[in-house]
Amino acid sequence: MPSIEVVANIQDLVFNLDVVVAAQIVTHIEKAVLFQKKAQEIYSILTSGELVKPKMSKRKTIAVSDDIATISGWDSLNIKWKQAIKQNNGISLEQDESKVKNYYLNLKTEFNQYGYQTRVWDLDPKDDLGKHYRSHAEKQISVINLDKPVGVSRGMCEEDCYPYFYAAAQIRQKNIIIADPNGIWVFYPHGQVKFVYRLL
Repeated sequence: MPSIEVVANIQDLVFNLDVVVAAQIVTHIEKAVLFQKKAQEIYSILTSGELVKPKMSKRKTIAVSDDIATISGWDSLNIKWKQAIKQNNGISLEQDESKVKNYYLNLKTEFNQYGYQTRVWDLDPKDDLGKHYRSHAEKQISVINLDKPVGVSRGMCEEDCYPYFYAAAQIRQKNIIIADPNGIWVFYPHGQVKFVYRLL
């Protein structure tokens, strides 16, 4: 797995970059942090309103980018969830793991070039290996809202999402910025990855 450079503050995330590029990244970081707060709000609405069963709530993750949110999993998006989030937040809640599958399969050679292959999970459907990891909310939002900052309600998984975004940034030749409850990730198109812990 590619190494992560943990830095002390946001200024270190953009250290030595062109001033215009650095300003753009900082703006995207600010958006990602706002989206992360929205992701937590949406998660709270779904769980506090008892729209998501308590057992399921520990397994669900919300990702937000602009006016779209995704929820982890597949074939589990309830119409009541969509209505509640649209009414309370004005955000469209979606779930479409197949978009991640198609994106990955279309660029499989390129992903392999950067050392990424979707991991297999014990409970994947036998005829669709890798479905569990492809269904992670941050991956879904990354193909629905390409190249936009992302906020996630739960810490990003390092076993599969981290190498996925490491590869995706290089394939797209774009910075990918993700804020989760632990901090801010910046995946650079030249293969560098920086992380700053959330400052309280």
